[in-house]
Parts: sequence; structure tokens; C-alpha cells
Amino acid sequence: MTIREIAEHLGELYRTEISPELVSAVTDTVLEEVAAWQSRGLDSTYAIVFFDAIRVKIRNEGLVSKRAV
Repeated sequence: MTIREIAEHLGELYRTEISPELVSAVTDTVLEEVAAWQSRGLDSTYAIVFFDAIRVKIRNEGLVSKRAV
């Protein structure tokens, strides 16, 4: 994305006006950190936990509420 596209996108998301100059300054500030993060070594394994539930209506003490089961 261009700097102006980023400014427009942030304006649409957060309904605020950000100058292209500010986007450029922030981008320049974090560029080294982003490059370091992209070239970091990766672990051989990563733990992954999946959570799954179905939301159902349950009557409890006369009140109906949705709960994850």
C-alpha cells in the first residue's frame, strides 16, 4: 500500500484524519524493527490450542441466556 492509501484506510477504519507525513514518519520509525522481526529465527514447533463451542440458549432460574457448550 502507498502512504496515501494507508492514511485513507486508517481514516475509513477509525474515522480520523491522518496526514501522509505522519504515516511516513511512523513507517520510517518502525522499519528496522519490522525487518528484524521478518528475519528472526523460527522455533521448530509451536503449541496450538483449538477452542470450539456451540452457543445454545439455556434456561437458568427462569432466565434464558446463551451459553457456550
